[in-house]
Amino acid sequence: MREGEAPAVPTARRAPPPPPPWEALPLVAPFLDATSLAAASCVSTSWHAAFAADYLWARLCAQHYPSALGLLRHLPETASGRQQRSSSSSPHRRLFALFRSASNRCRALPAPRLALADVAFAVDISTAGGESIVSFAVAAAEAGGVKNAAGLFLFGVDLSARSAAIGPGEWRVRWTAVRTGDRWDGGAPAAVLMMDAKVPAARTAGAVRFGGRGEAGVAARLPAPGCGGQRLEAEVVVELAGEERVVEKVRLGVMCECRYVSADEGLRYLQHFLL
Repeated sequence: MREGEAPAVPTARRAPPPPPPWEALPLVAPFLDATSLAAASCVSTSWHAAFAADYLWARLCAQHYPSALGLLRHLPETASGRQQRSSSSSPHRRLFALFRSASNRCRALPAPRLALADVAFAVDISTAGGESIVSFAVAAAEAGGVKNAAGLFLFGVDLSARSAAIGPGEWRVRWTAVRTGDRWDGGAPAAVLMMDAKVPAARTAGAVRFGGRGEAGVAARLPAPGCGGQRLEAEVVVELAGEERVVEKVRLGVMCECRYVSADEGLRYLQHFLL
């Protein structure tokens, strides 16, 4: 301290506000949401008694999950619940937490790790005797139909310049999906057979009608990824023209219950086998 200066007077610290009286807590509790109630019940014993009261959680159950109230008597009680039959063990709070956790699990699926740029398709169309009619390989990102408005896993390949004709009789189509990107496993490729199916001659014979154009297709069930999943089908449709049934275009897609799945759904399926 310098000469002539007055000694510093320590400032008094303001005392923290006193906690609200215990009687006020039940008046506040009905206005709190579930997150605030759960947090407040952890402050102290008296706060727990006020904010963990069963009638508060019963009100929240009736507000958010009314159907849950009918299940309360059907749910088994845990050993700890049998030992704590007091306000500290609220059955409606446990019921609310159960249904809240179910809501939290219902999240949007993550984006697929596999991209269209990583995938190519190889298709072989041949006669029943094994003679090649037309074969091609195309990158999924370059196949027509990728940029459709609905964003479906549906691709089209123009083959009109090939002048390949299916002709009469039964024919066969084999579709293989191949991972070609070098982002995985040091560039080692992987493949999965999407379809190896025969198309009856009668289906092709009736494909070309008035106007000289038509189409013939075949669908085959895809193997379930992992331990199960929705039922998916691979579909190949060949657009034909003229009496010779010249192949003009081939469409490739994945379907679920007669609808084409989205591009992300198709990629999520493929990554089970290609990654």
